[in-house]
This record gives sequence, structure tokens and C-alpha cells, in this order.
Amino acid sequence: MELMDFLYRVMEELGNAGVPIVFKGAMVLNLAIKNNNPSKVERATRDIDGDWVGELPTMKEIEKALQNAVNKVDSSLNIQVVRVFGERKSAGFKISNERGEKIASIDLSIRQNRFCKSYISYVNGVAIKGASLSKMLSDKIYAISSGNVCRRTKDVLDIYVMSFIMKIDADELHRIWKESGRVLGDFKEYKIRFSELEEAYGKMKGIKNKPDFIEVYNRVSDIVHMFEI
Repeated sequence: MELMDFLYRVMEELGNAGVPIVFKGAMVLNLAIKNNNPSKVERATRDIDGDWVGELPTMKEIEKALQNAVNKVDSSLNIQVVRVFGERKSAGFKISNERGEKIASIDLSIRQNRFCKSYISYVNGVAIKGASLSKMLSDKIYAISSGNVCRRTKDVLDIYVMSFIMKIDADELHRIWKESGRVLGDFKEYKIRFSELEEAYGKMKGIKNKPDFIEVYNRVSDIVHMFEI
């Protein structure tokens, strides 16, 4: 079984079990562009990302829910805690095989996310609850607006891909940031660290039809200009 097919099946099982997770990130974006991807770019991932939106859980409760879902897909694999959630810190897990080798990661923030919709998993045609495109775009623009932008090259590429499939509504994005208690940075690092970003982009693997960085940077810069302070 291909890794991403496996991860979609785990997401399906979590959804079928009613686990209160709104998925996000590359797994959801790939579903959104499955039948509508003018950019032709596809980014592979080894991670499941999401928001736990139910009542405040214990780590044990999250771990049990994840293990149950993984077991239904492949009973030989195990969930292990790698990071306990806390203030401004998500819960982190790894999926390991019988030899203890990591095959994938799961990262869950503990917070509400009402900006969601249903996506259809292409593996078994099961509906998966995921963040809306506007919510994901707002998260990615926020991520590149402040420091450490060279660690967010995947977000730069995702913004590029998303710009082909959606109309960017500045008012809606500002509303999402306001409701999320977020304040955009000044994009200074994005604007002055072109060479470092280009180098980091060049090292990105697992990208189908990877465009030239200058094309990506220029298109994303047009979006950045919409939100500069």
C-alpha cells in the first residue's frame, strides 16, 4: 500500500469513529486539487495534520483514538507519543513499524476550528472533515508573514498551488485571522531572504511538476502585497 493511501485510510477510520478532528495540511490540499489542479503541482507528505476540536482531551485519549484507527488499517503498526501538547504547542505522534522505524507522523493542535468542510477521500470514497481552503490559506499566509520563513517553504509552495484554484478574498481572510486571535507580521523576512528561500526550496523533495522558484516567489509576492501593513 502506498504511504499516502495508508494515511488517507487512517483519516477515514478516524472520521468513521467520530473522532473530533478537522484535518488540514497537504493531505487535505491534495484532496482539494485532485480533480482541479491547474498548477499541475503535487506535494507528497508523510504527515497527517489536524485540529482536535472536541472537549479538552488527555494524551492517552488521543493516543488510543489514533491507535484504534491505525489498527483497523494495519495492526502491525504502533502509535507513539513524541510531544505532549501545551500552550502554543501541538501534540505529536509517530507511526512506527514492528522494527520501531518511523513511517509517518501525526500532528494535532488542540483548538477549535469552525472553518471546515467535507472532502471525499479517493481511497474508499469516505467523507473526511477538513479545514476550508480559506482557513488553510490564512494559516499559510500567517506562517510566512513573520520570522523563520525559510522553514516554511512548503507553505510558500502551497500558497502558489492554492492561488490557481480559489479566489482570494482578503476580507474573509482578515475575518479568520481576527476570530483566531492572530495578527499578521510584516513579511520582512519573506522579502529580504530571497536567496535563503530559494536554497531551501531547491532542497524540497517529493514534488511532482515542481515549478521554478522565481515563478513561485513572484506569484506568492503578488498575494503578499495584498496584506502588507
